[in-house]
Amino acid sequence: MRVVANEKMKVFHDHVAITLEAGQEVSGSLAAMLLQRAHGKVTRLDGDRDRRGEDGGQEDAPTSLEAAETAAAVLAWVGDDPARAAEALDAEEARDKPRSTLIKQLSKLIED
Repeated sequence: MRVVANEKMKVFHDHVAITLEAGQEVSGSLAAMLLQRAHGKVTRLDGDRDRRGEDGGQEDAPTSLEAAETAAAVLAWVGDDPARAAEALDAEEARDKPRSTLIKQLSKLIED
């Protein structure tokens, strides 16, 4: 399941504060929670878009994988998608100072 934020908002999910920008797409358990509790603030994305852009190519990783982003933003982008977790894990391990807690969380998502 995927949703897109209709407005900027701050939510707590799995004991983590997450700031979503208007237009930001999220998936997995965070998307399900938002759809259930944030009526009118998110829109469910229907169809089998398969995370591909208009041209059919794989969309670029969002800025949540860049060094300046928070671990919460990375986890929000990953949702419960093992492929995104693997991509985020690769990016995190390539950092000058990898965040060990984030690496553990991403590894767990990949294993599950």
